Amino acid sequence: MNRSEPLFAALDEAAPTLRPGFRMQRVEVLNWGTFHKQIWGLDLGGNNALLTGDIGSGKSTFVDAVTALLVPRANFNKAAGAATGERSLETYFFGRYKSERGEPGLSSKPVSLRGADSYSVLLCRFFNEALAQHVTLAQVFWAKAPQGPPARLFVIADGQLSIKEHFAGFGADINTLRKRLRAMPQVELFETFPPYGSAYRHRFGIENEQAMDLFHQTISMKSVGNLTDFVR
Repeated sequence: MNRSEPLFAALDEAAPTLRPGFRMQRVEVLNWGTFHKQIWGLDLGGNNALLTGDIGSGKSTFVDAVTALLVPRANFNKAAGAATGERSLETYFFGRYKSERGEPGLSSKPVSLRGADSYSVLLCRFFNEALAQHVTLAQVFWAKAPQGPPARLFVIADGQLSIKEHFAGFGADINTLRKRLRAMPQVELFETFPPYGSAYRHRFGIENEQAMDLFHQTISMKSVGNLTDFVR
C-alpha cells in the first residue's frame, strides 16, 4: 500500500444517504381562496418547513389546499380555530373573503373574487429519492351552478406536472383539458375521490386509509394561544 494514500479515502467519496419515502417538493394553487388569477407556489424541496405570516396572509389557505388533495372530507381552517363551515370547497373556489349587508333589513351576502365562469387548480409534486420516482397529485374545480360546491377532476401523474404547463390555456370547456391529460403518458384521471385516494396511497405505500384520517387530525389541531405554553 502507498502510505501517502488515506486508508479510508473511499468513505469520503461515498454517495450521500438517500431519504426514504415520498416527500413534498412543490405546492401550487390557482384561484384558491384569495390566491387569485395567478399561480402561487411554495418550493419545499422535500424538507421540513415553517410557514409563518400575519393573520389573513394565507397560511391556512395553503395548508387547506394540501388537505383537499389528500383527504376526502376535510374540515378546513381548523388549525386557525375556525368554526365549522366557515370555509369550504365552495368558499375557496369562488374566493369568498367577506360578507356585506346591502339595504337595511336584508341579510348579508358573501363577496366573491370569482364567478361561475372561472376554474381552480391545486397541485402537489412529490419525489422519492431512494426510488428516483416522481408523483404529482392535482385537482381541478369548476362550477356546476352559480351557487353550491364545485365539480372536481382528480389527477395522478407518475411524473412532474405544473399548473402553467399542463392545466392552463384550455378555454372554458373542461373536456378539452380532460382530452389533453388523457393523451399524456403516465397520467390517470378520476371522477371521484375514493379511487383517486386508493391510487395515490398505493403509490406512497400507505396501506390503511385510517392513516390519512390521523394525518387530517394532526393538521386540525387547535390553535396555539400562547407559544410559551406550547413549548412547555
